[in-house]
Amino acid sequence: MNRRNLIKGLMAAGPILGFRNVFAETAKNEVVKTCRLITQDIAGPYRTADIPFRSDITGGQTGTPLTLNFQVMDSFRCQPVAGAMVSIWHANAEGLYSGVNNLMLTADMQSESASIDTSGQNFLRGTQKTDADGRVSFKTIYPGWYYPRATHAHIMVFPPNYGEVATTQLYFSDDVCDQVYQAEHYAHRGPNPVRTDPSADSPTDGTDEGDLWLDLRHEGGAYVANHNLGVTYYGDMFGELPGFYEQS
Repeated sequence: MNRRNLIKGLMAAGPILGFRNVFAETAKNEVVKTCRLITQDIAGPYRTADIPFRSDITGGQTGTPLTLNFQVMDSFRCQPVAGAMVSIWHANAEGLYSGVNNLMLTADMQSESASIDTSGQNFLRGTQKTDADGRVSFKTIYPGWYYPRATHAHIMVFPPNYGEVATTQLYFSDDVCDQVYQAEHYAHRGPNPVRTDPSADSPTDGTDEGDLWLDLRHEGGAYVANHNLGVTYYGDMFGELPGFYEQS
């Protein structure tokens, strides 16, 4: 049994084991999605060690403004996790990441040109610590696209004390991308040729429908998304669990 299935099993057994049953009250149906574990995904090749502690991660980049509001939730008890570290990084309007050597590919998977080196820069990267309600907020721009990926942002959540690190990617629907990519700073590149299916989960390796797709709303020329990140957090409740994991 892998870790994720083990955690799901423990959550389902909540009433028997004395844990909070996150599925018990019909009036709180919205909590079911709030407390679910975020689907694990790969960190990708462009993660760097240089992720500054800041809420505004724009770093001088131009593009359609975007605010990402996250709440980190303990999937065992369906409660906010204070003191968790949330790191985010994504591409700029040209599809480039900071701090790396970017290889640009064409639709036939050939190198478009010489690679673009952004070493020494840290735009569109940032880390924040969750407040007492498990919340963090990032001010950024709408990510650009690069072939052959759907438009996305990378997220890592480090729970305080003991807990399994959540590494995942959040995705943007084609409908919103098509609108944004007609705007200034994006229009010269056109729409993302990689089309996705928002009724599915991660275009790479998803298992829980819907938890990686951002629900974006348009507000005065900018976009805003509120999204919950469910993590495995047992620092003050399940002290025996790490040893169990080692045996599984």
